[in-house]
Amino acid sequence: MANRNQDIKTRLLATFRVEAAEHLQGITANLLALERGLSPEQTREVVEATFREVHTLKGAARSVSLTDVEALCRACESILSRVTHDQLALTPSVVNRLDEAVDLVARLVSGNEAGGAAHQIVDRLEHAADGPAPETVAAAPAPMPPVETAVSPAAGLQFAGTIRLATATLDTLLLQAEELIVPKLAAGQRVGEARSLVEKLARCRSALSRATGLNVVSLDVTNDLRSIEASAHEMLQQLTRDERTLSGAVGGLQERVRGARLTAASTVLDLFPRMVRDLARESGKPVEWVAQGTDLEVDRKVLEEIKDPLIHLVRNAIDHGIEPPEVRAQAGKPPTGRIGVTFGAVEGNQIEIHVEDDGGGIDPVQVSEAAVRTRLLTSEAAQGLSDEEALALIWRSGLSTSPIITDVSGHGLGLAIVKDRVERLGGHIRLETRRGSGTTVRMVLPASIATFRGLLVRAGGQAFLIPTEAVERAIRVTASDIEHIEGREAIRWNGRSLSLARLSNLLELAPHQTLHAPGSSLQIPTPVRRQPCVVTTVGEESLGLLVEEIEGEREVLVKALTAPLVRIRNVAGAGLLGTGRVALILRPEDLLKSARRSPRPAARATGAPEIKRQTLILVVDDSITTRTMEKNLLEAAGYQVRVAVDGVEAWTLLKTEAFDLVVSDVDMPRMDGLDLTAKIRADHKMADVPVVLVTALESREDKERGVEVGANAYLVKSSFDQTNLLEIIRRLV
Repeated sequence: MANRNQDIKTRLLATFRVEAAEHLQGITANLLALERGLSPEQTREVVEATFREVHTLKGAARSVSLTDVEALCRACESILSRVTHDQLALTPSVVNRLDEAVDLVARLVSGNEAGGAAHQIVDRLEHAADGPAPETVAAAPAPMPPVETAVSPAAGLQFAGTIRLATATLDTLLLQAEELIVPKLAAGQRVGEARSLVEKLARCRSALSRATGLNVVSLDVTNDLRSIEASAHEMLQQLTRDERTLSGAVGGLQERVRGARLTAASTVLDLFPRMVRDLARESGKPVEWVAQGTDLEVDRKVLEEIKDPLIHLVRNAIDHGIEPPEVRAQAGKPPTGRIGVTFGAVEGNQIEIHVEDDGGGIDPVQVSEAAVRTRLLTSEAAQGLSDEEALALIWRSGLSTSPIITDVSGHGLGLAIVKDRVERLGGHIRLETRRGSGTTVRMVLPASIATFRGLLVRAGGQAFLIPTEAVERAIRVTASDIEHIEGREAIRWNGRSLSLARLSNLLELAPHQTLHAPGSSLQIPTPVRRQPCVVTTVGEESLGLLVEEIEGEREVLVKALTAPLVRIRNVAGAGLLGTGRVALILRPEDLLKSARRSPRPAARATGAPEIKRQTLILVVDDSITTRTMEKNLLEAAGYQVRVAVDGVEAWTLLKTEAFDLVVSDVDMPRMDGLDLTAKIRADHKMADVPVVLVTALESREDKERGVEVGANAYLVKSSFDQTNLLEIIRRLV
């Protein structure tokens, strides 16, 4: 009985979380509308709609015994009721208190917050409820830059004729529907085999009937063959009809189930207006958020995958793109910056997403300097880059133009992650920037990622799929065609040089018995003097992939890779063929990178291996708790650590030992972290030692002071993340 009750409670909580998410979405949208400032009639309508959402959420929380959520909803309800009855003015501080409460409710519902903070927020709400009536203060909050997305005053209301269905159930239905692709493809293959058999029978009968000297037995055999051929032909027709019926039914079922998974693009942007508002306030830059084409329906899986890249791009636009108001004023721009996202459909079952800002654009020179500073390029190599080549560096992991690492940016990972995610989805990304006018990032993605078309090839005795959109042409290469160009094997094709690479070598597979071209490290199989070669193109770069066999284009059911195989070099996923075989889907972008990195013949260095000294880090903080926590964290990650209680003790240690990095608090007695950083930068022996400031000070001015004294990274304790700190340290040392 106890287990049964627990199961019931678990199911109720799961149902409540789904319902609560809908109510919280509506409440958040309404609060954002109130922050922007509405007419008195609109304000009353939105407040009443919000009151209803909160009231319903309160009742649902009571039914599953979430007392903290219920208490927070009751306090919000009290404020909204007083506003509705003109007993309380809707000031910005009142809306902020409601925002705080909604944030906490969301964390409590998701299980990411203990209930201890609830009573503090309730106290603040009760204090806010005692505020002045509308007659004594202005009723409307100070307007924020507008957010051009539709906000329904009654967001979250249920519609007749609909039911709530768990997304996991939809995923299961789609998976089962997609599994039917295999018998559909197999049926098509069987029809082809049967047709070949009928044609072979016809040829045999025809040859036999033309033969001379036929006797009675031969005539009987000919007649039997004619009868068998007719039966086989009739069976082929029936099989063809069955295959068409199956194909139509499976296709229709897939389309209907996929349609059930389609959702408006606006769902992925629900939290963006608030995120933009918060980041804009933190950076001191007023920003207008614009979303267009958000009614476009897209596969929910695609939207889930693209959400993080969109967040990276928007955060990057606020931190790097939009200028401070005073800089915009000097350039003749309005003080409020503009960031927008646009969704649109393109031919071929694809969608296009634009993320654009009207900021200062990207300076190629600044990108080149950052590449040299982060050791991605030498100074000589950077000087030889064109503007286009320099801008292409922004997609490289580890490159950042920010003078300091913060919680928002400066890690050099954001744009690399964006490009990787887009390419992993089978899409491509392009950047356009105009100095002084802004930047636009264009992404083209598949509208659905359930099925896939690719060129089926064999390498190392195994089957692989190369995405059709990356295949320019299939050709054949002989050993005499291969020549050396700039130290690499290549051929002349279409009037240009085409680099070659054996696919089995890139995938580290053993090729079949081969024949070497004279003076070449490439191998051409002896049984096939003319080697199949797939010309693969990504962007402006092409590569000739030598394979053992090309079997033709195939439509396959995509099978996502699971942990620990989520991200494998050169591999994007797996495809289930009509025969039931599994073929790995290759990632063309990785193949080109692997070919570029493939070693050229070079002598190996000999001698005893170099013994690497353990990285030594100095942790400076006047709090013993923080000091101990950071020391344990870094030692667990394999670093050697010394500690100091303030800047004076740290400076003494720095003069006696050679440290590789300093992690310091800012607000400390005797000498604070800013003064310590300035002294480090002023000393020629340790001026290059990286400094990471970890502090409770989070204003824009504090971060600018960190930049001025020469800190490499600035992390705020309120949003401290251990993984983030370790990643920053790995980059800096």
